[in-house]
Amino acid sequence: MGDKELNPALPEFDPSLHVGYPKPLGQAGASEAALFTAAPLLTAGALTLIGVVSADADKFRLPGTSLLLLVLTVIALVTSIQIGYQARQRLYSYQDLKDWLAVEKPEPAFVKAQHKDYVKWFDQTLFASVTYDFGTVLLFLSVSLVLVPQHGLTALRWATIAVALAATVGQTAWSLVTYFPSLIAWARRKKEKKAPDTGDSLPERSTVT
Repeated sequence: MGDKELNPALPEFDPSLHVGYPKPLGQAGASEAALFTAAPLLTAGALTLIGVVSADADKFRLPGTSLLLLVLTVIALVTSIQIGYQARQRLYSYQDLKDWLAVEKPEPAFVKAQHKDYVKWFDQTLFASVTYDFGTVLLFLSVSLVLVPQHGLTALRWATIAVALAATVGQTAWSLVTYFPSLIAWARRKKEKKAPDTGDSLPERSTVT
């Protein structure tokens, strides 16, 4: 028997005011594409470069530095996959609650638990995304160093290296602009121990931005 039956004066529990959901709604799919599809492919590419540089170190100007950056790249990308895997376990919808519990209206405790799990998913996915982007920056930088030959640095090779370095700078700037505000908002929310702000046109709904 729920609280409503014990006290009819209590307002009806409205799940829509408590269910956590991504904003934008495609955020979950986008993060999965990056963390579970792109990250493994980039990791494989970095591992391939490690094998190439290790086998022919005498052909590169900075083989030791290149290998260090490539190893850090692999660590960052694999870490993003691991964090994303742990986070994904906490993402489920109101419909999932109804399906798994085999009820039409899940009890309030389950709905509120869904919201708490959603917030944990959001926070962990944020850090997984930051780690993933850090890995891509390291990968661009690694490629820039790998492109530097031991001898015969032609004008075209200089241009290629410049393009790789420009991509590194661009990726770094894009990552900072994208994630720095989110990290500041996360730190402020944790410090104030407040519920996540919706920041959209539906403030009565539970979301995280």
